[in-house]
Amino acid sequence: MNRQIGMTWLAAVFAVGWAASSAVAGEMGSAVIKGRVVYEGTPPKPKAIKMTGDQHCMTAHTKPVPAQGTIVYTKDGNAIPYTFVYIKSGINDKYDPPGDPIVLNQHNCTYEPHVFGMVAGQGMNIVNSDPTNHNIHSLAKKNPAFNFAQPSKDMVKELRGNDTFTKPEVMVKIKCDVHAWMSTYCGVMTHPFFDVTKDHLEAPKGQEAQRGAFSIEKLPAGEYEVAAWHETFGEVKQKVTVADGETKEIVFKMGSGAKAEAPAAREVILGSENKS
Repeated sequence: MNRQIGMTWLAAVFAVGWAASSAVAGEMGSAVIKGRVVYEGTPPKPKAIKMTGDQHCMTAHTKPVPAQGTIVYTKDGNAIPYTFVYIKSGINDKYDPPGDPIVLNQHNCTYEPHVFGMVAGQGMNIVNSDPTNHNIHSLAKKNPAFNFAQPSKDMVKELRGNDTFTKPEVMVKIKCDVHAWMSTYCGVMTHPFFDVTKDHLEAPKGQEAQRGAFSIEKLPAGEYEVAAWHETFGEVKQKVTVADGETKEIVFKMGSGAKAEAPAAREVILGSENKS
């Protein structure tokens, strides 16, 4: 249901949505698979989003906003952010969803986060932090294909039970029918072993920070197929075997010089290429 909330409470909810939560059931281990996703070859230049038709969107940003699905950081070794990295096969246990909901925020006419993962059955809070109308349209094929409006600032839609995503699906696209450039992608998993590559250089004290980096932790020992999915550059996979307490570092290569499967879903709407 929709309800008005104060900004202090909203900030707290957003922080909770990003906080790591332990799975209730299923085996957890001490193995780690970490690494980076990079572009092999000469990457295309990022494309700027053309925000038109809404005064708030046009004035919310002081600099051009690059479409997240076109960003490659050439100064950071062709690092690719916003890549969903997950264990595609090798996990057999069932894992209960965390009690904390995922928070999807509409802020300055973009979705935050742009790519995220969740455990099937986990709650979702969809927030409008903008003083303008947004529409949230799920293009899910296996999960609820919801479509509703949030016309006012600070509105929250809480999705629980059969209204949230309850079946595994990689990836689910969610878009705004009011602002054609707005989109986000959700990986719905049956387990908590996934991450999204970083788009920043900051990290908590004692942790390494790298753009394009990921870390999948608390894995049971075993042999896994690890996949990296990107909305523009496709999906690549690797086989990785890890022992208890072991950390394996891998690199996923995408782009013109690497083999990648076509994305499962793509409807990129950029600048002058806008399509209705």
